[in-house]
Amino acid sequence: MSATLQTSRYTLAHRDLLALEHASGLVVECIDGALWITVENGAGDTVLQAGERMELAAPARIFISALQDARFVARPVSGEVPIRQIATRCAAVLLDRIARWRHPPLASYSPARLR
Repeated sequence: MSATLQTSRYTLAHRDLLALEHASGLVVECIDGALWITVENGAGDTVLQAGERMELAAPARIFISALQDARFVARPVSGEVPIRQIATRCAAVLLDRIARWRHPPLASYSPARLR
């Protein structure tokens, strides 16, 4: 999972360079301009034009260079949920089960009616 848990927007001037650590699970989407993307220890480079995107699977550092003034977005792959959100949902379900076990009359109600 990536270290970035939310959408990040970047603006690079021509020939600016940006390095992103632990880019696994990110989607880089070029909004304007053109980007040159190099994955550390990867095979080959990728050029993204405005409107194109690239999903990063390797848990490596990536380097993004602007071939011209560019704006882009880096966000988690849709469907990938940060571990804290998963843990919060599991804890809520567990607490609901404990409450139902302690109070048998609550077991007859659906969770929607208890909120």
